[in-house]
Amino acid sequence: MNIYALVSLLSSILCIFLANFIYYKNTRSKLNQLTALMCFMLAYLLFLEFGYRQAETYYVANLWYIGSFIWIISASLILHVVLVVTDRLNSENKLKILSLVYVPSIIVSIYFIISNLTSVNMVREYWGWTYSVQLNPLLFGLSDLWLTALIVTSLVLAYLHYRKSDTEERKLAKYLILGLSFTMAIGIATDVMSSFSIKIPETFYTAAVLGIALLCYGIVRYRLPQLTPAMAADEIVSAMSNFSVLIDNENRIKNVNSIGLKLLGYGKSEIYGKDMKMIFSEDLSAFKVYKATENCISNFETIMRAKDGKAIPVLMSIAPISYSSHKLGILCVGSDITKIRQKELHKNLLTQQIIERQETLLDLSQKDLSNMPEGLQKITEASFKTINVDRVSIWLFDFDKTKIICQDCYNGKSHDQGLILEAAKYPRYFEAMKKFHNVTAANAQGYYYTSELNESYFKPNGICSLMDVPIWLEGELVGVLCHETFKTRHWKFEEQDFVASLANLISLGLEASKRKKAEEDLKASLKEKEILMKEIHHRAKNNLTIISSLLNLQSRHINDKEALGVFRESQNRARSMALIHEKLYRSDDLRKIDFGEYIRSLTIELFNSYRASQGIELNMDIANIDLDINTAVPLALIVNEIVTNSLKYAFPDKKTGNVSVHFAKNADEMQLIVEDNGIGFPGDLDFRNTNSLGMQLVTSLTDQIKGSIRLERDEGTKFIIDFKEKLYNN
Repeated sequence: MNIYALVSLLSSILCIFLANFIYYKNTRSKLNQLTALMCFMLAYLLFLEFGYRQAETYYVANLWYIGSFIWIISASLILHVVLVVTDRLNSENKLKILSLVYVPSIIVSIYFIISNLTSVNMVREYWGWTYSVQLNPLLFGLSDLWLTALIVTSLVLAYLHYRKSDTEERKLAKYLILGLSFTMAIGIATDVMSSFSIKIPETFYTAAVLGIALLCYGIVRYRLPQLTPAMAADEIVSAMSNFSVLIDNENRIKNVNSIGLKLLGYGKSEIYGKDMKMIFSEDLSAFKVYKATENCISNFETIMRAKDGKAIPVLMSIAPISYSSHKLGILCVGSDITKIRQKELHKNLLTQQIIERQETLLDLSQKDLSNMPEGLQKITEASFKTINVDRVSIWLFDFDKTKIICQDCYNGKSHDQGLILEAAKYPRYFEAMKKFHNVTAANAQGYYYTSELNESYFKPNGICSLMDVPIWLEGELVGVLCHETFKTRHWKFEEQDFVASLANLISLGLEASKRKKAEEDLKASLKEKEILMKEIHHRAKNNLTIISSLLNLQSRHINDKEALGVFRESQNRARSMALIHEKLYRSDDLRKIDFGEYIRSLTIELFNSYRASQGIELNMDIANIDLDINTAVPLALIVNEIVTNSLKYAFPDKKTGNVSVHFAKNADEMQLIVEDNGIGFPGDLDFRNTNSLGMQLVTSLTDQIKGSIRLERDEGTKFIIDFKEKLYNN
């Protein structure tokens, strides 16, 4: 390989290294970017020099050489670098100055291409093929003139910058001047030696490598990135976690940071320069307010429209951007609040679900669930609507717990019952029911505790997920509340808690149903006993009536008055007892009778039996008081005996008079008074010690009801009996 060509190749490689080195030292610096570009251009020219130096033929060498048409543009790039270093470019003069710098170089480059295509400019020397100035003096004359102007201008500007700059900038300018001077000196020396017919290889490009290396050293060593408000703003915008959108006065989008582009799904070329309605398509009221007031509006919510049409809720602030009191546009800064809205929506939804479930539980708790199966149907319907599943069913064990029977299955349209499963076939499932608060499975057919039901239940019914809760009653597992879906579903804790409450309601309903049935059975039993008791009282009344009638028939054949009296007294006693039994079987309460009504009936019958035609008047002051049968029966016999004595003995020889019966209650004590104004009870006779069966019954029965009896003989005969009602449990 040609040694001179190898030098060109190595120099090209060195330039590529310098380009990468200087660029990545500060990728955002314009100076670093231009210097790196200049290094790449020089590397390209050196590689072309390597190519044409070692070419085999003229034509190949000429093709390589034509590719170096940009060499004069690289000189313009040198001046551009100097203009940046000296800070002589601004927004007002930048376009004009750069046009003056680059346009002539472009013209010369075009002429270079045309000239080398139409004429021969290559000669072969000992270092390889090279260009010949003598073969095209006009081209090289123009090129040298323009190149000299560019280099000299660069040196002058660098020198002036050196004179007025501070320490760090002076050092950078020094290295810039050294690099330019060295490169220019090598170029001039080469041209001078060529004019004296001294043939040496052209070394301008190689010398330029050293010049650029000096510039790179100066930039790295002495040109630190300048901290400017624009740079700070740029860094803040690019690094901020919020999106930013810059809009001009014509409502055109001028800039969107990377966060905003990612949020909206656009590329820069798709969105820059477009109307703001492209991304703010629905709500522009905030911007209208801004334009009316020209003030900052902070923290308002609006909607942005992404590329795919998705509406994105954002919290945004807008602020004016002005320069020299002229409003240039607005800056929109904000953040995506989609997740916040989703959390709020989820929270509101969860709150609504909790309220709905609580209302469902409250509504069910106020209903009568004891009436089966209507109570179970109310629960399955309410749970179906609240949990939003495909099926809700309630299963209860039979009496011996060998089978579990579907009492109700609701699918949103109808209720089904009657499906029976053998409990012994699913030991793992029922073990889990007793062991855990619930059995939930997103994949019921693959879950250990529920896979036993695959063939008999899940597959025939298309069940995929389930949430089953045990139903307990008096400490025993009595059934299962099932929620089932045909698609995979992951059950939430709130849902599990809700259905557990439903299972408790079912337990309460079953308990109430059991209690209700027991009450109904008890009522039926009591009803049977009442009927039986009424039948007994009815038969007792009939029997006593028969006895009374038999005594009456028998008395017709008795001539002895004393015996006849005994028969009549027995007959009246039987009628008195029969009357009580009649009152009882006609009463709604078999335990009590209206004793006031009973006394009226009894005394009237006694009057009719004894003295209805003798002018004896009956006076009754009787309160309607209900008495327990155990008190009423003995008290009835007492009334019968005393009234009978008054009618038989108080008014001899057809005397007239009054018989009075008084019955009243004072607090918890009762008082019975039977009196007459007849001849009076014999003064020498103690009614407690007499041979009269009637008086013996009166005193004995008074003791039986734990009462007290006294006799007053002032005007006729007056018996006063005080007692308390005696209550019996049975």
